[in-house]
Amino acid sequence: MSIKSFLMAISTYSVLPVPQFQWTKENWQYAICWFPCVGILSGGLTAAWIFAAGYFGISRVLFACIAVTIPIVVTGGIHMDGFMDTVDAISSHQPREKKLEILKDPHSGAFASIYACVFFIVSLGLFAQLGPVRSAYMICPGYVFSRSLSALCAVTIKNARGSGMLNSFTEGIQRNKALTIIISILVISGAGMIVTGGPAAALPVGLGLLSAMWYRHFTIKTFGGCTGDTAGFFLQVCELTMLAGITIAGGII
Repeated sequence: MSIKSFLMAISTYSVLPVPQFQWTKENWQYAICWFPCVGILSGGLTAAWIFAAGYFGISRVLFACIAVTIPIVVTGGIHMDGFMDTVDAISSHQPREKKLEILKDPHSGAFASIYACVFFIVSLGLFAQLGPVRSAYMICPGYVFSRSLSALCAVTIKNARGSGMLNSFTEGIQRNKALTIIISILVISGAGMIVTGGPAAALPVGLGLLSAMWYRHFTIKTFGGCTGDTAGFFLQVCELTMLAGITIAGGII
């Protein structure tokens, strides 16, 4: 793997300014393996905000508002865009081919807007309930964990269209090598959640794994495979599910 693949992953999945390179197979190959590293940016900023909110006694509402926006701002909303496109496709109740066409439509439908609001309201409520406490730090390595699961799904699930950016990132990749890297990052980030949260981490980690299993069945049944949009949909669902687990576990343990 080259540094160019790493920088292309950062450039594609975040707003961090990095040197740009020509889009060639040599440059983008294995970029998907570096995708989880984007979670370090979201996790690092979130950790800093949790500390600042606790140190300065910031209200839970303001804490939650900023916490919800950090990963969206860091990524430029690319995954939320996929979430909204996928919701539109699902809500259409059309045949598979039509659903895939809807995924490519740049316009947002009513259901996309409605469920985006639902997502943010639930996220806001969960962060407000959790507050800037020690257990909240579990979400920081969780952003790496969720992206590792997303990359794992992208490599192991066939592409529904056989084209697009995600297909370019996974086509022709040496699968065993990619899986070794992605699973290693998955294990490390999962361990980071356990170190941070102790026994409480078992719930969000388990929910993250279950959401990946559900997504695999869902995307194959609904779309015939994965796409960049469904991958974004999964990431948002996975992180919301893990946040719910952290909030529940943090209040019990």
